[in-house]
Amino acid sequence: MSSSNNKQTIFKRLAKHAEAMQTIHMRDLFAYNKERAKTLSLQLPDVYIDYSKNIITDETISLLLNYAETLGITHSIEAMFNGEKINTSEKRPALHTTLRSKASQQLNIDNTNIIEQVHNELEKIKKFTSDIHKGIQRASTGKPFDTFINIGIGGSDLGPKLVVDALNEFRKENTRSFFISNIDYQQIDNLIQTVDPETSLFIISSKSFTTTETLTNAESLKKWLTECGIKDINKHFVAVTANDKAAIDYGIPPENIFNIWNWVGGRFSLWSAIGLPIALAIGFDNFKQLLDGAHKMDQHFKTTPINKNAPVILALLDFWYANFLEAETSATVAYDESLKLLPDYLSQLFMESNGKSTNLSGHVVDYKTMPISWGSTGTNAQHAFFQLLHQGTHLVPIEFLAPLKKKGNQAHHKMLLANCFAQSQALMQGENNSDAHRHFPGNKPSTTILYSELTPGTLGSLLAMYEHRTFVQGLLWEINPFDQWGVELGKKLAKTIYADLEANTQNNTVD
Repeated sequence: MSSSNNKQTIFKRLAKHAEAMQTIHMRDLFAYNKERAKTLSLQLPDVYIDYSKNIITDETISLLLNYAETLGITHSIEAMFNGEKINTSEKRPALHTTLRSKASQQLNIDNTNIIEQVHNELEKIKKFTSDIHKGIQRASTGKPFDTFINIGIGGSDLGPKLVVDALNEFRKENTRSFFISNIDYQQIDNLIQTVDPETSLFIISSKSFTTTETLTNAESLKKWLTECGIKDINKHFVAVTANDKAAIDYGIPPENIFNIWNWVGGRFSLWSAIGLPIALAIGFDNFKQLLDGAHKMDQHFKTTPINKNAPVILALLDFWYANFLEAETSATVAYDESLKLLPDYLSQLFMESNGKSTNLSGHVVDYKTMPISWGSTGTNAQHAFFQLLHQGTHLVPIEFLAPLKKKGNQAHHKMLLANCFAQSQALMQGENNSDAHRHFPGNKPSTTILYSELTPGTLGSLLAMYEHRTFVQGLLWEINPFDQWGVELGKKLAKTIYADLEANTQNNTVD
């Protein structure tokens, strides 16, 4: 039987199996198999994943793994790590894993060892951040920098912002960080009322150095610095870009330009010089630990058989719910205030990567791809949208995250954990009640991801796990997760409309 026929056969078996699963309740699966939580869980060095509270059996997992094998998942993973051009629409490799590779490794692309390039740039980041923190590199007035302001959008904003916020307890003393992304001037207005222009360092993060929102915001902030009497403005600006010429033309000194490469996708880029705001906030040593944590997950993804491979298993669950149980959305709820920005980050990572309807061959697909990804923090979410999760009519797979240890008042932390565990239990088992308004049907799926405590290394592992999960999702849906053509049309039309607004003219050719 050909691979294509085999794939179609397993897909049909999965569809038939999904029909049978509609009559099964998870609480019966737990009653039948006392070892369920043990067999449907994964223990990794930094994280523990319990996926037993999902609408699955051993047969489900076996069929999903067989389906993945018909698509050559293992070969595709190898192809990514080997630098093959898996970003097919742009004819590029996707080499974000090299950004956290060890210096002893080697990967030649076009006769250049790109891992050596990566580590050369890391050394530049290390020296720059050290000089800033030691007061060797100072502002134009001679004062040390104590405020770091990143100007970017999308992947040049969401990743670094998440990490800086999540690792706030590791922050360098007497420093602050801000992130400017929205073109709405209110964000700048709020900033300039808060920071001292004499001690502020601005990082313009734009791979192309043509992003409209980023350059417009940068120009407004340059103007503000001038109005504040700063003479040598260029000492207050650095750039992270793949377009050195544009940055130099803009006025950024060459020594203040940090390089990224075209093979780094924006939403996979926080490990590169896009992570400069992270290194400035928490120090280079902690930034390096973040990279090391991601590298550990890379090794797990690269070497672990798919039946024990965390990103693969999680992606298979996403595929199962979207394509066989008609789940239109999925939710992430972190019982960890440090990860309050994680749902925003994952929304971009998942939906910009795999929110597509054209397959690798350029044909429109006839099946569902990426569900809507959303979420919030526990316990806030319990008093917001959990009503729908428990008693609503939509099937919403939920992912809970929680640290087993956290500094501070331990009574609060125990209560936080109790709520996290209680919600997954309640969603799974439900509660029978003769009063229909108080009846909980249960059989609502969830996965729980636990980690000892949120360190730079642990966070690196978690984020790399989500990146690889995104890649596997794309493989299962046979789409390219590394391009984002869907953002282009709106940007193109905005330029025309902006020109009309500037000229104060009426354009009847627009809607």
